[in-house]
Amino acid sequence: MSFCGTPEYLAPEMVSNEGHDKAVDWWALGVLMYEMLIGVTPFFNKNKSVLLQKIQTTSVVFPDRKKYKIDYSDELMDLILRLLDKNKSTRLGSGKQDYRDILKHPFFSDLDIKQL
Repeated sequence: MSFCGTPEYLAPEMVSNEGHDKAVDWWALGVLMYEMLIGVTPFFNKNKSVLLQKIQTTSVVFPDRKKYKIDYSDELMDLILRLLDKNKSTRLGSGKQDYRDILKHPFFSDLDIKQL
């Protein structure tokens, strides 16, 4: 039930004080991946109240690849969107398989976990 952390990385269930579990970490991973790719967090706003509202209500939008000359795959976009699922029970990684479900995502299909 704690409410702590960097506001841009808070999961919707933290913002709404519903209580949370490890699924907030997968949300934060999605925010971090989006920020690394796009250069800003997905719900960024200078006004903290607006930021928290956007986390709860706004869909994730990816900038136009051609217009902004950002190269990313459909698989990466899908991975980020599934990590940023506002429903913590359907968020990628929140199930019993935990991180294994994330590693099964097509984005990681070329990754040899044993080699890594």
